[in-house]
Formats: sequence, C-alpha cells, structure tokens
Amino acid sequence: MDLKTKDLWSGKFTELKSKLEELEVQKCMHIAQQKWTALKEIPRVEALIFGAWYSLPECYSEVKKSTYGVLTIFGSTYSCKQAFSCMNIIKSKVRRQLRNKNLESRLKLKTTSYKPDLINLSKGMQSQCSH
Repeated sequence: MDLKTKDLWSGKFTELKSKLEELEVQKCMHIAQQKWTALKEIPRVEALIFGAWYSLPECYSEVKKSTYGVLTIFGSTYSCKQAFSCMNIIKSKVRRQLRNKNLESRLKLKTTSYKPDLINLSKGMQSQCSH
C-alpha cells in the first residue's frame, strides 16, 4: 500500500469507530428509556461498516472486493445457522411426519423478515355469519 494514503485509511477507520461508538450510546439510551420503537430507527452496524469501505477511492477496488467477501462470510454463516435452528424447532420429534415440501414452506415463513399487514388483509375478508 502506498504510504501517502495512510492518513486516508486511518481517517476512515477512526471515523467509523466513532460512529460505531455513538451508535452503541444511542442504543443504550433508548434501552434505558424503554423506547423500543426508536431502536428500529437506528442505522445497522453492517450498513456503517460497508459504507466506510464503499467510500474508499476506486483505486482500492481489489481491496474492497476482498473485504466484502470476508465481511459477508460471517453474515451468511449466521443465516445458515439460524435457518438450521429453525428447521430443528419446526421438525421436532412431535412433528416427525412433515415432508420436505411442507418443511420448506414452514422454514421460509419462519426465516423471512416479511411482516404481513393482518389488519389490512382482514378488512378485505367477509366475516362468517353465525347460525
């Protein structure tokens, strides 16, 4: 690496460190004040880290590519472990008769971040009349 750009690297990562520390302070404040909805508005740590690497000049494209590969390994490993744990919960000793097709659809529902708007969906449904 070019020694002339040492300030660039140290500046980027010093800035990233201060942002991450500030983020943790904000999280702690919201938790202490029990402001749970405010926690959702705080930027994700991953976004800050990738943003710092993305902002580096294009002359470091190979370093950036390598870094993205290393940084994404851990996220994909976590997702894989999480999915496997969910599968073990779904296909327990009690539910041994689940077939792969049923297991696959239940696993997709368990691991997705999609939250349906149940109130809006139920408005379009016709209610069942009692006899």
